[in-house]
Amino acid sequence: MANPWEKIDLDRYETHMQSENVYQLQTLSDITKQQLNDYPSTNVVILGIAGGNGLDHIDTGRTKKVYGIDINREYLDVCKRRYKQLDSVLELICCDLSDTDVVLPFSNILICNLIVEYLGINQFIDLISNNKGQIETLSCTIQSNKNNSFVSESDLTAFLDPLMSIHHDIDTEGLMQKLPVTGFCCIKKVTYPLPNGKEFIRMDFKPFEK
Repeated sequence: MANPWEKIDLDRYETHMQSENVYQLQTLSDITKQQLNDYPSTNVVILGIAGGNGLDHIDTGRTKKVYGIDINREYLDVCKRRYKQLDSVLELICCDLSDTDVVLPFSNILICNLIVEYLGINQFIDLISNNKGQIETLSCTIQSNKNNSFVSESDLTAFLDPLMSIHHDIDTEGLMQKLPVTGFCCIKKVTYPLPNGKEFIRMDFKPFEK
């Protein structure tokens, strides 16, 4: 069965995400900037890169390789066109992260913003566990709905309804408790308020010291 993300039009998705009442695209861009600044990296891997939001914060003087991974090949084509200035460092990979045999490229920082909700905690744990030797720092952002619906209200809300079939409500405390089985412990937790009462919660993880 096809993943709903393969059928979601990028223009409509981004229009929804950056609308005044939602304001998530802008917030995610700021979060990506902070993630990159907090962990200066030679190798960056971004899961669910979509149209490349946040790639404008890549410093090619410092970062030598960026891997953008997404299930929608059309998103990756858009990303390539938008960020021609990153041609020398950007590699785009089309794959389904729910596949149990996914092998991630090595990363100084693995950025997973709004990914866990579409994999579920257990599948995300498996992905990280199977690739833990490839990750120096893991930084993920989760949406806290605060008793609101997962898809925020905009003129395009109904267009995103198919995503509800793969959506998982994520308990951030549960994620923090389960990730240590992969060998990672939480070193930072930051909350970002959104205009509709929701929040983004960013959590950063590092491997346990041996």
